[in-house]
Amino acid sequence: MQTPKKDVQTAIPVWQSALLSQGCHLDDGSRIVPLKLEPRGNCLRCTPAFSGSMMPFGMPVSIGQTVTISWDNELSRYIVEASGIRRAA
Repeated sequence: MQTPKKDVQTAIPVWQSALLSQGCHLDDGSRIVPLKLEPRGNCLRCTPAFSGSMMPFGMPVSIGQTVTISWDNELSRYIVEASGIRRAA
């Protein structure tokens, strides 16, 4: 008798797991709303529903723009990119 196959989940890097569990938020000055982060290969992406400051990075983002978060292995830091602007965090 064969053992049923288990669903194989692709392991994500520790940095992605940490950020996904902590979460990112968007502050427009009057409200703070969680952002939905989606793993895409070696980065995380989100598309804000309104403009504001992306927390915890303090990165200004605009409605509808794609924000990409990646990891710099050499310096152990996040790299946040939106509209061609890159910020290390």
